[in-house]
Amino acid sequence: MDIQSVITVVLKAAAILLVLYVFEITKAVVTTLQGDDLPKRNGMLTLNIFKYFEPIGFLLTYFYGYGWGNPAPVSTRNYKDRKIGTIVTYIFPILLSLLLSVVLNIGFNVLNNNYNGSVVFLYLGTFIYFLAQYFLRIAVFNLIPIPPMCGSEILKCFLSPNAAFQYGQNAPIIQMGFLFLWFFGLVTPLIDSIVAAISSVLF
Repeated sequence: MDIQSVITVVLKAAAILLVLYVFEITKAVVTTLQGDDLPKRNGMLTLNIFKYFEPIGFLLTYFYGYGWGNPAPVSTRNYKDRKIGTIVTYIFPILLSLLLSVVLNIGFNVLNNNYNGSVVFLYLGTFIYFLAQYFLRIAVFNLIPIPPMCGSEILKCFLSPNAAFQYGQNAPIIQMGFLFLWFFGLVTPLIDSIVAAISSVLF
């Protein structure tokens, strides 16, 4: 493996770490602003990017394009309105990721259009490209209503108490079924097509 390939691998890994961190720290900050002290008590309101590192989620993101970080702890008991508060907590990281993806893509295009042969420009553009791509991917992936994705918590807000309880009880089985389909390549093509469609609109 040549030096350029090594640098690309490092930039991709760094971009994924940063994206997973920003996504989860955003969730931690949003829930904290609503009166939840759980992230602070667990030491998750931190600039330490590795607090939100989760090996399996990271590797899945690196090799399959989608995964997760160490989830920010959330407690809704201090929310003024639990339903609205929960929706805000879990939808905000998704919306922020979409916004950052758009902004970073614009930045990438600016750099690409002004590329002057500089190695620094080349690697900076590569890093920004990875960030834009993975922010979009994590946003779409977290819309899936299966734990630990944000979509599962959002979905429960629209279910009856009994249905939400049953959903929670069956979550491990749903997770296993989803992972089975994912590892056999039956999920990624569908998510990729959604990401491509959104990308064509946003970019």
